[in-house]
Amino acid sequence: MYTKLSRYYLAIFCSFFFLLTGAAQAATPSGETGSYSIQSIESDLQGNSLLLVLKGDSAPAYTMYELFSPARLVLDIAEVTLSESIDLNAILPENDFATLKIETLKDKSPTITRFEITLAESHSYQIDRVENDLSIRLFPQESTNVKAPPVVKAADQETVPLLHDIVVRKNGTQTEILFLADTPIEDYRQDTVTERDGLADSMFIDINNINGSELVREKAIGTSLAKIRVATRGSGVRIVFDAASEELFSSEVKTVPQGLLVIINEPAPAQKVAKKEQKEADVVAPVASDPTLDALIDSSEAALTKRTQPGEETVTAAEAMQDSFEFSGYKSTRISVDFYKIDLHNVFRLFRQISGINLIVDESVSGSLTLALNDVPWDFALDIILNLKNLKKEERHNTVVIYPAKKEFSWPERASENLSFEADVEVIQQEALIIQRSTNQSAEVMQAKELLRRATIEQKNDDIEDAAEFYEQAFKLWPTNAKIPNKLAALYLVDLRMNAKAAHFAKETLKIDPDNYQAALYGAIASANMDQIPTAMEYFAQSISGTPPMKEALISYAAFSEKKGQPEAALKLLNKYSDTYSDSVDTMISKARLYDVMGQPQKATEQYKALLYSGYQLVPGLKKYIRGRLTMKSNQIVQ
Repeated sequence: MYTKLSRYYLAIFCSFFFLLTGAAQAATPSGETGSYSIQSIESDLQGNSLLLVLKGDSAPAYTMYELFSPARLVLDIAEVTLSESIDLNAILPENDFATLKIETLKDKSPTITRFEITLAESHSYQIDRVENDLSIRLFPQESTNVKAPPVVKAADQETVPLLHDIVVRKNGTQTEILFLADTPIEDYRQDTVTERDGLADSMFIDINNINGSELVREKAIGTSLAKIRVATRGSGVRIVFDAASEELFSSEVKTVPQGLLVIINEPAPAQKVAKKEQKEADVVAPVASDPTLDALIDSSEAALTKRTQPGEETVTAAEAMQDSFEFSGYKSTRISVDFYKIDLHNVFRLFRQISGINLIVDESVSGSLTLALNDVPWDFALDIILNLKNLKKEERHNTVVIYPAKKEFSWPERASENLSFEADVEVIQQEALIIQRSTNQSAEVMQAKELLRRATIEQKNDDIEDAAEFYEQAFKLWPTNAKIPNKLAALYLVDLRMNAKAAHFAKETLKIDPDNYQAALYGAIASANMDQIPTAMEYFAQSISGTPPMKEALISYAAFSEKKGQPEAALKLLNKYSDTYSDSVDTMISKARLYDVMGQPQKATEQYKALLYSGYQLVPGLKKYIRGRLTMKSNQIVQ
């Protein structure tokens, strides 16, 4: 267990970024309340799952990261005072998957209280901040029979319902599937997906605002229903029911006190024979299916369909479409953000990393922001921020310019009349070449391209497992295309968290394209996640061998080296980053910290001073932290 990555566009260094900036985050003030007083620590052990809740009197300033060999979760909280009523020896109930160590680091400025949890490889974790409280959930990574404590969601102690198990009962006429939950499940939507080449017809149910982390990803059934697949989708889960035959089964879904009940109606033997005979008697030629039209119909039906509960009014098509981001024009990658008094320029840097567009921010833009959004398109979040801060944006040529609303802006114009004819000729030649290449492509490649198109659609719909299946089929048909296994390595590493498969497809990519440094980085992170240190180091070395070396690879390799107890190697990598791309706030903080570890306080002091006077816009908490470190370093040097 090395890192647990999340979104694709932050795949490479989101975890490493927290490692590199941990000290700065720990120093960031949480409002103006000063110290964070923990009044009580509540624990709830249920089977192989544990919930710890730190009850505080103000919003905490904290950072968390992972260590390995053995796997440990580290939570550092700044300026903590513990109530005298808390018995530190009795916080963690007796269990066989986690131990807790609490220590106060008085040599840090501000003072840090460290909660270090040594966690069994069979378990994972989730940390949530709910106003003034911090909740730490420890639960099995793959379990269907263990009940995990629900996550605290709001100050009034409301909880997110938990799906405990999938209970299947079969008889001659029906297959009943009960999704066992804490409460009746009412907030759900049902739809079907049919006529997909190479894939069985299926029904799916989207359940909103529910925790499905304890359910098995796939469960074989063996009736008219071949299998059930479960995947996280936004703040809920999507449950897919794959048909065993060419025809989709009939079904009924209803809310029950124990959760949600799905009834699959099994056809009688006579009906099966009749259908088979009818099919053999049909001699009418099948109507050709237009994949593009099918996709449009599927998406339209999904947008307009909403299951109503007894006593509720049917939602009209217009009302359903008004709830869709796509109807409003927002179709970009979805993100979840939680900003607390974060500098605006850092927010815009995040959007730059997520979107891949060129983003220019006027130097007069300033201020900070507190904002929490869940599962929204990134451009929707950007527009909210622009409206809040009275800013405008202009977009052209994959470039967005952000500036104050009162300011005037115009794009530069360039005369190009004398070049237009030549450009048109070049375009015509390129199109002719594309047409010629298309006519020379094999049937396998053409089929692979259609699978890639479908994979892209599934990925945009957050159906990552189906997308990966399409990509794998395309790679079998087109084994010389290095982009396909590279895409699979990213999906398995980031979205599906299957490190072994990520490493496999990274290796396949490098067989085709040995200079694919991004694939080498995927292989390095996947190998590190599996604690295959020598292999990870080989991949990391390959990932930084480009000219120039990739930014993400240098930062990731440096963080990896630091956690492996090799500060000199980490410092060398950060210096190479600085020589190639110039220093950033993150690299300067990391260098100072490394000098501290190496016992070189004078160089650490010089690095902190350089950061303080670098001209970078620093959050107030970081400035306070740096000044505190400088004061402490001065005392050490004098002594």
